[in-house]
Amino acid sequence: MRIVFFGYGELGATVLRGIAPHHEVLLVLTHRVDFSGLGEPDVEQTAARLGLPVRYSATATEPDLLQHLRDLAPEVIVSTNWRTRVPAEVLRIPPHGAINTHDALLPAYAGFGAVNWAIRNGEEETGLTVHYMHDELDTGPVITQARVKIGPYDTAGQILERLIAEYVPVTLTALDRVAEGHRGEPQQPDGASFYHRIGVEDTRIDWRDSATTILNLVRGQSDPFVNAWTTHHGLRLWVKAATRPTRAHSGTPGRIVKADYGGVVIASGGPRDGDDRGVVLLQVSTETGPPVRAIDYFTSFGGYLH
Repeated sequence: MRIVFFGYGELGATVLRGIAPHHEVLLVLTHRVDFSGLGEPDVEQTAARLGLPVRYSATATEPDLLQHLRDLAPEVIVSTNWRTRVPAEVLRIPPHGAINTHDALLPAYAGFGAVNWAIRNGEEETGLTVHYMHDELDTGPVITQARVKIGPYDTAGQILERLIAEYVPVTLTALDRVAEGHRGEPQQPDGASFYHRIGVEDTRIDWRDSATTILNLVRGQSDPFVNAWTTHHGLRLWVKAATRPTRAHSGTPGRIVKADYGGVVIASGGPRDGDDRGVVLLQVSTETGPPVRAIDYFTSFGGYLH
């Protein structure tokens, strides 16, 4: 099929590399490298290696871009990790419509940070959904999906790797269905949810939470994402890895209790959490330093994390 590709970052580059040998890519539209401070040149670099024409845009709203797309006359638009809403007049250009590969099992987890939110919420499964694009973000009919299990100790980085392996197969399957005239299945309102972008303030640990909530936050914000964090002596301390003690450690939430279980035990939660109290920090890093073992970072106990 004749395709115009909208994408950004590693995910966008992965799909572009996968579909280019099978379809005619007329144009690659991507954001500038410094878009929103993300600094990801993957798509433009991949397009250059493939010899594909590239154009840059933040919102795809430029009048001359609209005319350019009409002149190209693509059969379908393919979007992966495009970071802004695509204008309705652009979506109406291709006769087969526009499709997007989203990193969740829609209608749940529409929006942003789907992998992170799913793990933070304790989900046991996530996946990818290829859907037709409508004016409202992530709401169009579902063409196909791929499912990925989330284990109790899996981190967001590990799940991301498994999802990346599914992006190309699921997108190619969707394109085959689009070419056959498949119009997708409408998303149902039951179970639908939308999540906002995750910023630094959204990853702060509240030591009053249960150990399960805190550990889900830590693994849901593992590298390469913004890590969970707390403050120690007024300075931010990133939590790279943590685990659960074999018995509850209670008291004042945030209290630095002792060295044990291969790390440093921090009191968390409250009586309502039963045995689900206390977290063992295994690896941490400061704003300026490299990751270190928690037992090497903490030189004394009895203080507090906030």
